[in-house]
Amino acid sequence: MDKLIKIEIWWHGPYKMEDITNKFNDPNSSFGLYQIYGTHNISGPNTLLYLGKACDQTFAIRLKQHDWTEWEASATEFFIGQLGGPKNIEDEEWTKQINFAERLLIYFCAPPYNTQYLNNYGDIHNTLVLNFDKINRLPMEVSTFYNDSNFWDVNDIWKEFT
Repeated sequence: MDKLIKIEIWWHGPYKMEDITNKFNDPNSSFGLYQIYGTHNISGPNTLLYLGKACDQTFAIRLKQHDWTEWEASATEFFIGQLGGPKNIEDEEWTKQINFAERLLIYFCAPPYNTQYLNNYGDIHNTLVLNFDKINRLPMEVSTFYNDSNFWDVNDIWKEFT
């Protein structure tokens, strides 16, 4: 069995764009995932519209690229999520985890403005994403465990207990 990949994300917010620009522009620490909320024509107010990541540029730079937020029916709000845990991890592992977390969260939450990872999250296994604090409409946890189950095995490995 593969080793469990546990990804823990600490969410902060809500913020306005000016807050993001002022608080999350540090090139040493302003990276992670973000959620954008607003009013959607079908889902209504406080809808998770988009979920993304800022890994090669700060939150302040990345979120300014979403200039469509200025044209939304109501003011948009942003939530910032940063990876953490009891031990620091290397950059390569951080990049892997941020990519996995983004893909799984988009798959399970299906924000209407996202276009990738809505139908599948790709080749990820044995992964658990835990969301803490100001998660707004995100689930507390998502994982690959359902699809990883032997229940789906074509060789009939899974059996009912007798």
